[in-house]
Amino acid sequence: MVLVGTSNRIIKKGEAHNVTCPYCHSNTTMNYKVHNKYAQLTFIPLFPVEKYAEVYCNTCNQEIGLKDLDENTLSKLAKENNDLRSPLWMFFGSFAIVCGLIYGLYSYFKSDTKTALLIKNPMIEDVYYMKDAKGYYYTFRIDNIKKDSIYTTENDYQVDAPYDIDDINILENYTNQKSNFSKKDLIKLYNSEEIISIKRN
Repeated sequence: MVLVGTSNRIIKKGEAHNVTCPYCHSNTTMNYKVHNKYAQLTFIPLFPVEKYAEVYCNTCNQEIGLKDLDENTLSKLAKENNDLRSPLWMFFGSFAIVCGLIYGLYSYFKSDTKTALLIKNPMIEDVYYMKDAKGYYYTFRIDNIKKDSIYTTENDYQVDAPYDIDDINILENYTNQKSNFSKKDLIKLYNSEEIISIKRN
């Protein structure tokens, strides 16, 4: 189950001295806490959302809203917290997502480059991962090569998604569906994106 929401963490505690409480009117010390709210995905922090402060009078223990503080007190709090930054761990989820995307793009282009090279030099036992016109995925295996003729056995099964192809790529699934191609035929299938990858042991 994926849970999306927000959470918060206290990132600083401090005191403001010689300030006047708007409730008990005493010249006192005020304690404050700075909270940092952040978005999260199933308890994994994604990025900070906002900061907010809680301020309490040390004499009457009353919580004081920032709008009720005088300009002098607000100025002191701002000066102490202007450079307060969100902890780096609050960006962990976003960093992980970016790294995942970069790795995915790298793997995709690396695989595509590898396939472009292998298609020009087919070998016996190469397995071709295919996508047909109806959107189903299957494989065929090269059994023999004679000059320009390539003899194959097609997989007995098809799947709906590319990430399931490995599940059907097992020896007993290659039985009676025989076919043959020329090297040019294979290149045409690759250029038309019917061949999506090639597995070579």
